[in-house]
Amino acid sequence: MAAEPRTIVIPSVEVPKSLVDARSRRHGDRYMCIVCGLAMPSPKFMCHVIDGGGVALHPDDEGLYQSDGGDMNFLPIGADCLRRHPALKPYAVKVDAADLSFG
Repeated sequence: MAAEPRTIVIPSVEVPKSLVDARSRRHGDRYMCIVCGLAMPSPKFMCHVIDGGGVALHPDDEGLYQSDGGDMNFLPIGADCLRRHPALKPYAVKVDAADLSFG
């Protein structure tokens, strides 16, 4: 029997619309946290989001995952949300600013 990849449900945090709007004006909407939806200038952490969103895949289990139509690829998670939700830490991958260049 094949091992199942480790996953975790990504929590959803409601943030006041005024704060979301202010952060979007300041940082644009290129990078949005997968937990709270707040804009960030440059993410430091990313999670592999699967099942159409709402579920993160453990980085060590990439080889076990069979990609399907619900694979959202790597999406940013804010450092504050990662601190507030420590169960997500093993699912986050630290990224370098050079990794984010789409040039």
